[in-house]
Amino acid sequence: MSPIASLGGPIHLSRICPLPVLELLVEDFFTYIHPLAPLPHEPSFYAAFRNPEKHSNPVFVALTASMIGVLVASFPRRPRLHLKSQGLEHLFPRSVNFVDSCHQVAIAARGLGYLDDKPSVFGGITSYFLGLASAYTHQWQRSRLYLAESLSIVRVLGAHNTKDPSFSPGGTDTPAFAVDLIQKELGRRLWWVIFIGVR
Repeated sequence: MSPIASLGGPIHLSRICPLPVLELLVEDFFTYIHPLAPLPHEPSFYAAFRNPEKHSNPVFVALTASMIGVLVASFPRRPRLHLKSQGLEHLFPRSVNFVDSCHQVAIAARGLGYLDDKPSVFGGITSYFLGLASAYTHQWQRSRLYLAESLSIVRVLGAHNTKDPSFSPGGTDTPAFAVDLIQKELGRRLWWVIFIGVR
């Protein structure tokens, strides 16, 4: 495991990888992954990403780590080129090491009791991307569990029922970039992405 993803110390975006590389990877995510799975809301995400105070928000760190994990699993050469251009290729000898590191950062950011908190759409999105990254790296059991968890969160929130006014996208772990209408739309998008993926 990379020292960046070690479980000790405070949760911060820099535990995923150095911030200059992370910025490039986030751009790649919204270029290559977001058109296929339009999660999260791009302007809101970038607003939070540019705010240093959000870099230590556990929900935001877990979400970002899951996004980068699925990017690296899907397009391993792009991240490798970014790391090499910064002279940091030694951090992750293979792309699967980077994916595993992102998984560990997401787990550390979420903490052991994250299921005890009120669920939020961002937790569902994080689980969805962790499930995708696991599938792309042939960790089938982990993938199925994360995707089932994501679907359960969507159902608990009521996002699968567009006529249900009780949809409650927020939670105790809702990051500051959340907007209720955006979260409602993200919940519906997450439901349909999972539904189409299962079909």
